[in-house]
Amino acid sequence: MKTFSLALLAMLVALPAAAQPAPPATLRPLLQKLRGSFDQHRATLGAADDLTTVKHRLRDWVESELASAPPTVDTRALAAGFYIALRDADLLCHEMLGECATNFVGYVDAVRVNRAADYLTVVTAVGINCGYDESAYAYAWQNGRWQRFWESEQNTYTEEGYRPQEVHDVLISAAAADGHRLLATLGSQSGCTGGFKDLYAGAWRLGTALSPTRVLDWKAYANDGYPPIQGRLRSDDLVVQYTAGGLADGETHTAVRHFVVQGGAAVQVDPIAGRPHDFVLEWLSAPWEESRTRATSDALKDAHAELHLEHPYGDFPESTLRCTAAENLWQVATRVFEGPLRYYRVRWEDPLRFTMVSVSAMPFPDCTVADPRSEAYPPFLDRDLLPGPDAAEPR
Repeated sequence: MKTFSLALLAMLVALPAAAQPAPPATLRPLLQKLRGSFDQHRATLGAADDLTTVKHRLRDWVESELASAPPTVDTRALAAGFYIALRDADLLCHEMLGECATNFVGYVDAVRVNRAADYLTVVTAVGINCGYDESAYAYAWQNGRWQRFWESEQNTYTEEGYRPQEVHDVLISAAAADGHRLLATLGSQSGCTGGFKDLYAGAWRLGTALSPTRVLDWKAYANDGYPPIQGRLRSDDLVVQYTAGGLADGETHTAVRHFVVQGGAAVQVDPIAGRPHDFVLEWLSAPWEESRTRATSDALKDAHAELHLEHPYGDFPESTLRCTAAENLWQVATRVFEGPLRYYRVRWEDPLRFTMVSVSAMPFPDCTVADPRSEAYPPFLDRDLLPGPDAAEPR
């Protein structure tokens, strides 16, 4: 079982759990079939079409219990009951020994049930090689019972199209003035991926009837921390933060992405970084079409092309310094990968708007002032950091 599930187990076993009916008897033969055909599906980590059937039978079992749950259902006790039922049916790999030490095909994991605003979210997990394929569902109290209005599953089992995820969070915003909300998922790549993996953020606009429209499908390759991605959601914008960089012997930094929903789609806006030297790495890693929007002129295109790396890593051999020509100008010195040492003149405007002003092989004469503000990370997920039309408390 995954590390977080061990912690979850410690909590669940201490809770009173309502007795849950056993999971469907058809789950075990389907799981055994998947395990028996693992060698045929190594390219998809053991996943095949039968995995979708397992997902749906697991989901339907959960929903059969939600059907009789009251609006004030104790989500922790409900999750504890699901765990005990799965454990007693011997469907969990809970000792990390023997045949399921790294290959979880043929097993499921704990069902997670949480509240998000006035709704319930459920995450189920079905085993694949070296991880779990997790699915997420959301439920609203309608017509006297909990009814599903949204789901997110990965059911394309091809080497190119299969993107199994660990779901780290399902967020639902407070309602906007017209009643619409945003729902977002934050996830990371499942499987044995080393210290770096793909991170995912998805967002759906929920109308007043809770009909979901997808507005964001974002992916980034970044560090596998825990949690590897965090977020803050309002009715029209999503902020996520994660750890980027650190490949080879490079330094890591906290990256941020801010998406605002406009015209039925989520558009990325500032900020992309919290410190001047983090901005330099983000500016160098983005394609020129994007970095151009954060540059004072097209004259910087050649410098960007010379130094551009999709995943820049390197060191900062000199301190970031404030310049005296203007209060908002800063100098960053870095040597990216095996490239030359360069000095970057960056404009930093409140709250976190950065612009590349110039790039030089020599230090800028007026940039000599040490200032501790260049080293401090802002609270990216603070709801007051990025004020907007919807200032309600995120859920």
